[in-house]
Amino acid sequence: MTPLILAEPDRPFWGFAELLLAAAIFLAVGSVIGIAGTWLHVPPESGLWTVLEEAAAYAILFLALKLMFARYGKGLLESLGWTKRGPFTPLTLAVVGLSLALVTAILEKILLTPDVDTPFDKLLDDPASRVVIALFAVTLAPVVEELLFRGFLQPVLVGVAGVFPGILLTSMLFGALHLSQNAFIWQSGVLIMLVGFVLGVIRHLSGSTKASTIVHIAYNSLPFVYLLAYGSSLTKK
Repeated sequence: MTPLILAEPDRPFWGFAELLLAAAIFLAVGSVIGIAGTWLHVPPESGLWTVLEEAAAYAILFLALKLMFARYGKGLLESLGWTKRGPFTPLTLAVVGLSLALVTAILEKILLTPDVDTPFDKLLDDPASRVVIALFAVTLAPVVEELLFRGFLQPVLVGVAGVFPGILLTSMLFGALHLSQNAFIWQSGVLIMLVGFVLGVIRHLSGSTKASTIVHIAYNSLPFVYLLAYGSSLTKK
């Protein structure tokens, strides 16, 4: 059995200036696409448009990051930790992700999370939207979020604040940025922060965003498979 060895704290060649520039680019692109959706009279509950909007914004953001990293003579994916999975097997990572999904579903009940329709739930009313969002949630979304949060953001915060505070701060931002789609329910924010912390620990232990992505995909798979099968959230009554 391969011994588990803590990865060295990440020492990125980028910093807060690049983080702020990337955030500004993403917000600007998202605003332009949002205005385009309003001009085209796209229904706000359209899951297809939501996915296209996010995919387009991410594509432009990653193009900007690629150009940004090229100035340093560095490759994008390698710089963001898209390397081998470290000491963890794919099966181990998948089990961690599925277990995490079950634990958060149980904790939602324990924390008495309000059973209300959130903006995200409204996107799932239409069967076609459910399919599109489910496919996005178990393919592109986990890859993008891991590269951005655990690959781009976490190394900077770990380098400045230390391993535990850096992972915690990253997970807090991860949870906060998911609050709007969950009607700002604090329980949901706490649970998403917990998920983000586990993903951050996996990223640090393995030194790989590929490893945390496998966990993230497995975590997303369970509730979305349930959603496609039963047409409702895993935690809905």
